[in-house]
Amino acid sequence: MRRTLTALATAGLALTLLAGCSGGDGGSSDGGSSGGDSGSSSAPSASKTAAAAPAQTKQEACSLLENELASFLKEQGSSSAPAEPKARAALVDEFVQRIDSALTKVSNDQVHDTFEDFSGAAKGYSSAIRSGAAEDSAEVTKAQSEVQTTLDQVSAVCPAKS
Repeated sequence: MRRTLTALATAGLALTLLAGCSGGDGGSSDGGSSGGDSGSSSAPSASKTAAAAPAQTKQEACSLLENELASFLKEQGSSSAPAEPKARAALVDEFVQRIDSALTKVSNDQVHDTFEDFSGAAKGYSSAIRSGAAEDSAEVTKAQSEVQTTLDQVSAVCPAKS
């Protein structure tokens, strides 16, 4: 049975972010990531590309992103997240690049905008851990909260299939 989009996004973030739980020395401990302070959360060119594409249902847009996330996770295999914060940030960045690349094919505004917010939150988390902030610092905690909030929004827009 196919995994849901939310499960895939969560798994992708878990892969890249849970190293703090397994002995990382300065990253995230709860899989969250975000922070709107990075200033790189919007991709105007992606919006214009998506706007030029034909109309797309929410289900079609969610399936497209689900397939992209599944592909990313398959490429990662069973490898665990790096314990070193900068290496973990690089993996988060790779995950975000995959989402941003797929967003150019998403013409459903609601799905596009929700995933763009999620991408921005993940970029903020990457920035927070790359800055060397402690895993329990206000900056990292805020970033984790932002990712969880946007992941909840993704779940609402692309609900689990039954």
